[in-house]
Amino acid sequence: MAKDIELINKIKKNKDGKSLKELINKHSGIYVDMVNKYIPKSFNGVDKEDLLEEKDFSIYSAVIKYDETKNTKFSTYLGNLTKWRCLNIYNKNIKFPQQNIESFKLEKFSCESEIKKFEDIENLARVYKFVDKCEDKRIKKIFKMRYSGDRKLTPWKKIAKKLDLSIQGCINIHNNYLEEIKKYVQ
Repeated sequence: MAKDIELINKIKKNKDGKSLKELINKHSGIYVDMVNKYIPKSFNGVDKEDLLEEKDFSIYSAVIKYDETKNTKFSTYLGNLTKWRCLNIYNKNIKFPQQNIESFKLEKFSCESEIKKFEDIENLARVYKFVDKCEDKRIKKIFKMRYSGDRKLTPWKKIAKKLDLSIQGCINIHNNYLEEIKKYVQ
């Protein structure tokens, strides 16, 4: 556990690629096992190969989100994160079979890419113009809460609690509207 935390701290502080590679090599098996366990072979809603190809990015995302103060081993955290991601994807595709792999690819929208996408003040202002015109007031609240602050994203849990919605409900509202405005904001 101490070795993992040392590697994670190097990655977070120094963007150390060598440490990331070592962590990926060490924990790839957990990620692959979880994907194989929770996405059935015969499942046609999501290409399991796409999930497996995302292994390195998923482990990197887990590193960025990992909080050592919660007293959880990184391997446990990664396993649980992967398990819940697979279950969410699986359940979403069972409930809404018309959504295909394209809708799944939206879930790759990570905190890192969100920050990069909206770093540009002008771009964010353009997004807010669309958000302000939206009839669904929840969208305006979600976007304002999510992207207010100095380069830190408001956690989904906090937004969900404030709006009295589920976390997944907030994420779905956000991502669905984001797809709409992506057509106009590049």
